[in-house]
Amino acid sequence: MKYKLLSLNVGRPEVYETEKGELESAYRKTPVQEAAYLTYYNFEGDEQADKKNHGGRDKAVCLYPAQHYKHWDEHYGQSFSFPAFGENLTVEGIDEREVHIGDQFQLGDALLQISEPRKPCYIIARTHGIKDFPAKVMETGYTGFYLRVLKEGKVTPGDDMTLVEHHPSAVTVADVNEVRYHDVNNPHKLKRVIEVDALAKGLRDSLSEHLHKIKEEL
Repeated sequence: MKYKLLSLNVGRPEVYETEKGELESAYRKTPVQEAAYLTYYNFEGDEQADKKNHGGRDKAVCLYPAQHYKHWDEHYGQSFSFPAFGENLTVEGIDEREVHIGDQFQLGDALLQISEPRKPCYIIARTHGIKDFPAKVMETGYTGFYLRVLKEGKVTPGDDMTLVEHHPSAVTVADVNEVRYHDVNNPHKLKRVIEVDALAKGLRDSLSEHLHKIKEEL
């Protein structure tokens, strides 16, 4: 499977005004036209403001499927342009329901692996001035996802993102969103997700803690 990188986006922390006051974030990224080098932690020219909840090896790259933009344009009656979701990679055709935690992709010279779904937070609401945006993203499952970098390298806008290896667990990004936001107390589904070796450690720890509480209540 091949998917097209439509927009490569980077940004550094900045302070900008929102309806609820000032916000410091690197959410507002800018498309670049030239190749950018991808390290194990981020793209050259990219940085995170909140390093506690963003960045690190498991969240080196944020990807958002380009086709979801049409849904949000229609739902909110306004036009969103790349990268309105703060993503590094805007990719056409890739879908949370079809790709798996641990799947590996070649992008330019870099090798990437899906690590976890992206969790929408208050920043998307404040940046766009739309209060229910995070809730709607979770409801639809149009979250996008994070990738870790297995091999550093140069990435160029327009590169193909090519599937190299499916992870044998076959746990999709959508499966993880299901236990995170909807079927949250299903021990069998939780266990299946937690057992995926490629799942980001932070998410595995939080889901494991939740599963432990469920078992105690049974």
